[in-house]
Amino acid sequence: MFTIKINFSPSNLSSVLIPNKNDNLQSDFQVKPTKTDDQFKLSKILSPNVPKAADPQTNSINIKPGEIKNIGSVDGSPLNISFDSYGTNTIFGISIRADEPTDSPRNQLALEAFNSHTPVQSDKAGSISSRFQFLYSVANGSMSVNQYNATDLGQNTMSTSELLTSLGIDVTKSFSFNGNSFSLDGQGGLHALLPASQLNITKKIMTRDSPLI
Repeated sequence: MFTIKINFSPSNLSSVLIPNKNDNLQSDFQVKPTKTDDQFKLSKILSPNVPKAADPQTNSINIKPGEIKNIGSVDGSPLNISFDSYGTNTIFGISIRADEPTDSPRNQLALEAFNSHTPVQSDKAGSISSRFQFLYSVANGSMSVNQYNATDLGQNTMSTSELLTSLGIDVTKSFSFNGNSFSLDGQGGLHALLPASQLNITKKIMTRDSPLI
């Protein structure tokens, strides 16, 4: 399906409509709501009463496709984010559809969201949401840790450590994103951690294969 979406790249947020026929980051978006439900759910992204994506007490982040979670604020406006089958949506920009008229409820909501903020505000929101989107893709398995660490999002994009810290995540400890455990090294590189069950299996294999001294 040919889609048009608002580009959240911090270096090019002034360009609103960007053709995109194959977005690899959308491969894990499975929610396909009806147009009526779609518009209704997305309208909630404007609400200030949205649960936070991160839980500092458990050092974890959780967000499912279709859920709306808060990942911070920009100049007092809550930065709520949601992932659906059409892309990434925030209060600063909603993915629009080329197969719908420009005056459809979804597309009108998208244009309203975009026009409600200044380019500077949209740039700042894009810096945060772009980093979060990439972490989301790693957590959901559509991007490897190596790919993540090798991807340069530009100097204007918030770093992994900055994002996690802003969410209340303690980067000196391991953290989880959608049930998968990760850690950051001293240089800010992301590392995937094996679950405890797999660690026990690995230890047993290493013990079995270790030469006797």
